[in-house]
Amino acid sequence: MAAPALSICFDRPDKTYLGGETVTGQVEVVVADRIDDAELVLDFRCRASSRAQNIRRTIDREHREIKLFAGAWLPGQYVYPFAIVLPPGPRSYRGRIFDVAWQLEAAVRSSREDATIEAEMTLLAEQKTMFDGATAGPGNLEHRETAKNLTGCFSVAVLFTALGIYLVWKSFAAAPEAAELYGMGGLVITLVGGAALFLLTYSALIYKRIKKSEVRLGARSVSPGETIPFTLTFEGNIPFDIDKAVVILRANEIIDYFRSSSNKKYLKECVYEHRRELPLAVKRVRTHVPMEIQGEVVIPPEAPCSIDLMQSGTGMALAWEIEFTLEMKKWPDWIHFEDIVVRP
Repeated sequence: MAAPALSICFDRPDKTYLGGETVTGQVEVVVADRIDDAELVLDFRCRASSRAQNIRRTIDREHREIKLFAGAWLPGQYVYPFAIVLPPGPRSYRGRIFDVAWQLEAAVRSSREDATIEAEMTLLAEQKTMFDGATAGPGNLEHRETAKNLTGCFSVAVLFTALGIYLVWKSFAAAPEAAELYGMGGLVITLVGGAALFLLTYSALIYKRIKKSEVRLGARSVSPGETIPFTLTFEGNIPFDIDKAVVILRANEIIDYFRSSSNKKYLKECVYEHRRELPLAVKRVRTHVPMEIQGEVVIPPEAPCSIDLMQSGTGMALAWEIEFTLEMKKWPDWIHFEDIVVRP
């Protein structure tokens, strides 16, 4: 008993479409022997798959199943047309650590022998309506930071670290059954307290110089070839000198995969980076006198559009960001990140 032969024919030979268009075509079935009970199902899906060696993951989005036929077949050839309205996106993409593909699978499920065939098509771009809520007006305030009093936080971090050191010390004199508990607990608490002390010290050194900082972007949602104007404003607690002001445009492929609470895998691959030093009329920031640095970020014409297949911290994404950095000699750098969306 031979399985039915299947083929999928599209209305366009190149099988390339835009988001929102309708895909039409037909599924051809060649039956060699009588089948009394069968159904023909078309499975339409967007599949993102990891290419990373240490993370094997597949995500199906926009999954739809369409029943084209149910009944009996006599030997012969049958044709079943279909029409599918494409969603806005995500677009087809082949990256470094993950791919996004749009697929049609035709399957025969019968009382005899099943058969399947798969075809891939290309979705070129999302529609702009996906990003209507992401745009920002000219000069829109995106970030404001003022110097904070970290004395209380320092006290808590010091006490936390001291407690951890005490528990580690106590583990040496404790009974064997309790020594491991004291030792591991104390080590974890010490590491957490030490990390908090480091971050607080870093922040305090920045706040000692910078009283207030603001970041304003002209837009958060742009197309390839467009520009994003920005303004950085700083006010000093004490006079300080800026060695360099740098802006970096970066695109990252991200796979963020939580298999369980004790096994987290995270992977980021930079696929584009452009670093530019901003011209400074003056490099000294005076006390209580705001200093402005203006510039713009140019999105390259060949920039790949943003992709977001994240859900509850799990999934894949192509994310764009702008990094602003003030480099200061013998002093911690001021660094801030802003996420943007690159749309068709």
